[in-house]
Amino acid sequence: MMRTIENQLEDLFLNGWNLLLGASLIAAPWYFNFTSEAVASWNAWTFGATVIALAVLALMQTYDWEEYAIAAAGLWACVAPWVLGFQEATAATWAHVGFGVALIVSAGSELWRLRDSSAAHEV
Repeated sequence: MMRTIENQLEDLFLNGWNLLLGASLIAAPWYFNFTSEAVASWNAWTFGATVIALAVLALMQTYDWEEYAIAAAGLWACVAPWVLGFQEATAATWAHVGFGVALIVSAGSELWRLRDSSAAHEV
């Protein structure tokens, strides 16, 4: 069973925040100047675009699977520097970890709302 919620202001804020985080992850290679690290840049672009797509879907109506997917993208962003072998302690590493943690917290907040809100229901 999936849980969904008719979006309220809090949900729109959290999904908009996820959209902003995804867009920021896409911009990170230029902003933090790590475009010369091809693997780090492509990872940021790929997962930023994934988060944007999921956030746009969630803006229409939030399902728990979308939030789990955003949390998984955040978890990947956190571990990608070591799995993909980014140069240690670079801007690319810290950008991925920072955005990853923010995505996990944001998705966790929305999952909490889906679990506890009277507006949420099973589909």
